[in-house]
Amino acid sequence: MSQPGDGAAAPAAAAATPAAAIHDLGYKRYVGTRRPQSTRWRVIVKNLVATSWRGWWRMKIWIIGAALTTVGAGVPMYIMQHEVFEGLERAGMPMKLADALVPFSFQFYSWFAFILGATVAAPQVARDLRAGAFEFYFSRPVRPVDYMLGKVAGIGLVMACALLAGPFLLSLFRVGLSREVDEILPTLAIVPRTALSGAVGAAAFAVVPLAISTLSARPRITVSIWVAFYFLFGGLVEALSHGLGQPDLAALSLPDALVGFSFGVHEVTMPLARAPGLGASAAALAGYIALGLGVLHWRTRRGEPAGPGGG
Repeated sequence: MSQPGDGAAAPAAAAATPAAAIHDLGYKRYVGTRRPQSTRWRVIVKNLVATSWRGWWRMKIWIIGAALTTVGAGVPMYIMQHEVFEGLERAGMPMKLADALVPFSFQFYSWFAFILGATVAAPQVARDLRAGAFEFYFSRPVRPVDYMLGKVAGIGLVMACALLAGPFLLSLFRVGLSREVDEILPTLAIVPRTALSGAVGAAAFAVVPLAISTLSARPRITVSIWVAFYFLFGGLVEALSHGLGQPDLAALSLPDALVGFSFGVHEVTMPLARAPGLGASAAALAGYIALGLGVLHWRTRRGEPAGPGGG
């Protein structure tokens, strides 16, 4: 006969406690809450941004650097409102120096976008390939289009922090420096132009290194390819453009294309502002974005059969 201290009563006691309830997930159909298929890419975006923000050297320090660049560009913009600079502008400058400083600042912001491309974007898909994450993503809950959209949107948000937020705030600061009512309306046009330049730049700087990250399962290799593309290829086409006297050829360099697009949108005509034309820059940026999206689509479609449950 079992005594009170025996283990015979243990199963009954365990079943009476909520902690002892065991759900059999081995073969039964999941009946819990399901996230709509059209919103599952947002989970990838949230996870990508959250993991990129951890620590200092992946994203955080470079966003702080972009913020300091905004402050640093705002100081000379404020000084340029002095009467001395107004005299120079009346002497033949085709546009206000303070207005030109907004599109010119993209030359500095693109450096932070490059570093974010090396620390966040270029290793992104390579890490998933190395870890075999495609088997997890495409087993059933996520489609290739969800994966692709989530990665592009996540990296785009990261790049927007460097290429859109800072210049946009700088353009608002420029509007706030207007001394007269008649000066406000012309300077207000700088704000949407800056937003357009920053959005296009963020898209290009997000898609290109992300597409490069699909070329290998080793993050070091993909980061090296991104660095070589940015410096070696970009420097080569820039040197050729100067040597051949063809400024539009420099649009094949991603940072030069962004600067040329920004100068063209803002109608910068300063003598020292040598950059590719608006048409060539826009075509180059559009081509890079289209090619990058094509590579991403092809690679995710190839990885779809890796999921044991299909797409």
